[in-house]
Amino acid sequence: MTPEPPIEAPSRRRALAALVIGAASVIGATLAAAAARFLGGRGTGASPAPIPIGPEANFAAGSPVETVLSYSLPDAYRIESRRDAIFVVRRPEGLIALSPTCTHLGCSVRWDAASSLFRCPCHGGSYHPDGSVAGGPPPRPLARLPIEIRGGQVFVRPGEIS
Repeated sequence: MTPEPPIEAPSRRRALAALVIGAASVIGATLAAAAARFLGGRGTGASPAPIPIGPEANFAAGSPVETVLSYSLPDAYRIESRRDAIFVVRRPEGLIALSPTCTHLGCSVRWDAASSLFRCPCHGGSYHPDGSVAGGPPPRPLARLPIEIRGGQVFVRPGEIS
């Protein structure tokens, strides 16, 4: 039988290297977790519950109705109170809720009753009442927000409206 080589006792240099590598790993993992949480968006990831905006009868055919959503948005360390304007439009397929944020550069659009279009004052963009682009530089239609009707009451789930 061949004798086994003797086991070396760990040197102080190896023990210190192992300690430094372990500490660096713990610090790196902590920083990576913090960065992932920061870059991942909202702290809790919870979206607000649907907000009641009034009875369905308040939104008759014709001009869009501008409505303000008031809600709280929980973040990792605080609760942010938000107030966002939206437009509610009755279309043949039912009610739709539109963000007033122009998809070109983020300006707020306004309803122009004379032309029956949403108009952006910044660069001349315009949108049809269903939110589709009518003209100008906007690359996409206005964002739609989820809407539901329960018991004759209209609810809107706010999204990321800027």
